Amino acid sequence: MKIQLLVAVLLSLAGSASGQGFSGNVYHDLNRNGIKDAGEPGIQHISVSDGRHVVKTDVAGNYRLPGHARQKFIFITPAEGFNFVTNYYQPIDSGKSSYDFALYHTGKVAASSRFVRITDTETYMYGDWINEVKRFARNEAADFIVHTGDICYEKGMEFHARQINSKTMGLPVYYCIGNHDLVRGPYGEALYESLFGPVFYSFEYGNTHFVVTPMAYGDYKPSYTIDDVYDWLQNDLANTDPSKSVVVFNHDLLTFGNDFSIKNSKGEVLDLHRHNLKAWIYGHWHYNFTHRHGNSGIRSLCAAPAADGGIDNSIANFELVQVDKAGITAVTRRYSYVANHISPITPTVNGIAYRNGKILVSANVYQTDELVQGVNYKVYNRKGNLLQSLSLQPSGDWNWNGEMEAAPLKPYLKDSCYSTLEATLRSGRILFRRDTFVMQSPAVVKPSKDSWTQVLQNPQRTPVTRPVDFSRLQLMWSANLGTAVWKSSPIVENGKLYLAAIDDENLEKCGITAMDAATGKVLWRYKTNNSIKHSLSLQGNVLLGTDAEGITYALDAATGKLLWQHAGPMKGLPPYNCAGVVFEDTYITGTGNFLEALDINTGNARWTNTSWNGGEATPTAMTIWNNLLITSSNWNHLFAHDARTGQLRWKRSDGGIRFRSGTPAVFDNKLYVQGIRMLHVLNEAGNTIDSIKVDAELKTMTAPAFRKDQVLLATAADGVQAYTLGTGNLACAFKPAQALSFTAPYSLPPAATVESTPLINGDRAFVAAADGWLYVLDLSAKGKVVAKLELGAPVYADMALTGDMLYVADFSGNVNAFRLIK
Repeated sequence: MKIQLLVAVLLSLAGSASGQGFSGNVYHDLNRNGIKDAGEPGIQHISVSDGRHVVKTDVAGNYRLPGHARQKFIFITPAEGFNFVTNYYQPIDSGKSSYDFALYHTGKVAASSRFVRITDTETYMYGDWINEVKRFARNEAADFIVHTGDICYEKGMEFHARQINSKTMGLPVYYCIGNHDLVRGPYGEALYESLFGPVFYSFEYGNTHFVVTPMAYGDYKPSYTIDDVYDWLQNDLANTDPSKSVVVFNHDLLTFGNDFSIKNSKGEVLDLHRHNLKAWIYGHWHYNFTHRHGNSGIRSLCAAPAADGGIDNSIANFELVQVDKAGITAVTRRYSYVANHISPITPTVNGIAYRNGKILVSANVYQTDELVQGVNYKVYNRKGNLLQSLSLQPSGDWNWNGEMEAAPLKPYLKDSCYSTLEATLRSGRILFRRDTFVMQSPAVVKPSKDSWTQVLQNPQRTPVTRPVDFSRLQLMWSANLGTAVWKSSPIVENGKLYLAAIDDENLEKCGITAMDAATGKVLWRYKTNNSIKHSLSLQGNVLLGTDAEGITYALDAATGKLLWQHAGPMKGLPPYNCAGVVFEDTYITGTGNFLEALDINTGNARWTNTSWNGGEATPTAMTIWNNLLITSSNWNHLFAHDARTGQLRWKRSDGGIRFRSGTPAVFDNKLYVQGIRMLHVLNEAGNTIDSIKVDAELKTMTAPAFRKDQVLLATAADGVQAYTLGTGNLACAFKPAQALSFTAPYSLPPAATVESTPLINGDRAFVAAADGWLYVLDLSAKGKVVAKLELGAPVYADMALTGDMLYVADFSGNVNAFRLIK
């Protein structure tokens, strides 16, 4: 630490002197020893900079720079086909005026490039995610790794500099400076510079010019100014081949709109669109979100951390991004910490699903650091005779499925068979799973007259009002949507099931789907502009939902035809990921200054909130309590509005309520609100009338669930816990296995997370956990597990129960229908 600060002081002193000229050579280091040996040629047309001026090397690889008063580094822009041997930058030494740079040829010249992006890791602890990033980058032949900032603080930066660098990762690693990387020292970026080099620079792969720019502000004041960035960037782009596309890495998004211009203190404007800007890739917000900026052709991309769960409960991940002259062509998100995962969905001991008159074979297979290349399924009779073999096809990130003829298995009706799954990974490694099932004929589901038209059945129907007596669950059908379901609870009415699916990477598969609730057959799909993250609402024949960009859609529930569309006044981040609610003849949706009550028939705004704004993305559902609308903003407040007028009645931020992902619930005419480690009980005026201290963190996107005199709470790391109302005593607890990956804010292994609100049916509770299993607990027997079913993927969406049918949608995109059998 002291050595690094000394380096920073020397850099500061070097920069404080009047500018001096520099020269040097950029050469092809044939033997990669970092020394220019005889016969090693110079490289022409390489950009070299002193942090303000940018020049090109001549035919011999030589350059000259004039220098300037604020100089700290000499750095180069490695060009297409070349990587640096030692580094792309050198700190300026006041006693040295010549700086040479060694490059080697990669042997790869291509029109496109691919890289792995990580962001906001904020840790000084080694985790499996580091090995996963390294192996995945190698397996997919990535050109480089980039970290888009918040490395974070002194210990985090020192750790990353030691453990995540070009040598340890086996390919070039580039860093951006984030707000938490501006730390105490001679100036905010001093430690960062001593570990990672200049805060703005560029490099090239394929036909793309990549630019790294710094965060404008942070915990401590930086020495760089907007003029420093402007002057260098203007010169950098002036020396860039205009036929190349430009991709910018920064810790934050420049604009939510279309104007990607940078202004200096003189009012001069650098229009990045005129320089062929195609993408802006950032972090900072800790969530998964992509956005097309109007008709500009520019796309921005944000991600949650690779190390832990996002602020809005986005799943931990890193990305493989492919770019070419047109910009981003594909994004492959990899969910951290999932290893050797292979789970049969159907047929299993839980039941057999049919599709198109054939047996549906479905399996979830996932390995974070390797893509799955193929999955083969075989089924045998009990004597070991092979009955059928099938090659499954991919559907989304997790699922592989296919159809198998039923005729060869009919002789074994009600007899036991066994099956094998073999999944081949990119490296050639095989994942294997063996399972048994009992051959069954197609099941018939009778449509229920019950409905589930609003997530959690707000305002006061969290407990199932008519408990169903059952002894086991049987899978009746399963269907995969081809993309993930995050927090969209199935909505069921008139024999149809509706839900929303996300595509936070490529915006190709996000939309609303209607299915036959008896068979799982897709009836219609409607493509949305962006992902609808949370649940839909149904009022009569109008199906309603709002996407991450604040656009609300009203569809004809029977046909999927758009009735109206409303672009709310959302003008910036964070993206919207709440669930709206129906109140009388309005649909209330949005947050902050785009919280609105929309007329269900016309889409016109009845009222718009002007009382508050700000906060982080909040994966809650709105709650109606008499005439009150209860809504939230993470890192801000819990708010109560008059549902008819929008007038703010009260707000609370104390007791951990400010930091909250969960949905408040009404029970016995009281409002139950999660804090971090406290369940608050409020009256209609917003005053605390009771509280329950919880020995776990409640940072999950769930609501309290109720059974008689008990409340069941889902936690970020300790499963579910039931407390007795009135006394606050712990009645029982259940802890599932470690989550497959992590979503609750800043949660890490070995957290046993539950992100789906437990659904209570009499004395039984259905708990769909992030470990990929559905559990049935007997709350009258201290939470004893009486049944469990393997789902094969984390469940974040809340479940729905109509009649004797339980519907569960999971993160693999599987929608499963289970019958409660007596």
